[in-house]
Amino acid sequence: MEYADDRILEHLADVSKASAWEIALEAGMRNKRRWIERRCWVLVEAGFVDVYERGELDNHYEITTWGELYLEGEVDAELQRPVPATRPPDKVRPGWWAGFG
Repeated sequence: MEYADDRILEHLADVSKASAWEIALEAGMRNKRRWIERRCWVLVEAGFVDVYERGELDNHYEITTWGELYLEGEVDAELQRPVPATRPPDKVRPGWWAGFG
């Protein structure tokens, strides 16, 4: 796991919930809010963080039990890998695109 992921998890362990902007501000990386948000989604897929989607407002993230166990050294992040999701039907190219249809 990346060093920044550890910092994200440590921040979330200290607060109940936080947005990517709040995490970036606390980490001293205010201009990297989008990057932090992408890393949070990786942590969500791995099961270390829960996301609370709030429509047009910034999403809030919260550490899970797995995330807390990782910080305590009880869980090996290499064994807890996210499973790739299938591509949504509207994002798949038709067969004729690749010359199959």
